[in-house]
Amino acid sequence: MTPPPGPVHLSGELSLEVDGASVQVRADGADLRIVADDVGTFVARVREAATARSGVAPGRRDLGGLAEALAEAGITAHLSSPSRPVAVAGAGVDSPAGGLLLGTRLIRPGAAVVVIAAHRGRRLLAAGAVVAVLVTVAVRRRR
Repeated sequence: MTPPPGPVHLSGELSLEVDGASVQVRADGADLRIVADDVGTFVARVREAATARSGVAPGRRDLGGLAEALAEAGITAHLSSPSRPVAVAGAGVDSPAGGLLLGTRLIRPGAAVVVIAAHRGRRLLAAGAVVAVLVTVAVRRRR
């Protein structure tokens, strides 16, 4: 059995364009930051590239696998637009919302991800909202 690899230390900057929109990638230590002018297009193109590579569109299991690989390497990845965070994944992340919406607690979704999920899973979000309201009412009654 091989010992686990030592801590990963990242360093670098990368600027690129995806469909004409700027994407900045910065890595420092165990921190990876991706800022995309058009996050939706960036994610769609990454998904297309993964589909082309494997022949199968990635799903929730693959997203969880990516977050798990980041966590095991001790890396925390931040995805954001220039104005707001979209998601944080990997080391140090434990998100019940990520578990519910994305199938892994190793991804903490920001408001933009919740909005995207609302368009794809309104029933799930409606159920979550109902549970949140019921919990709030129950807590207030106990006071």
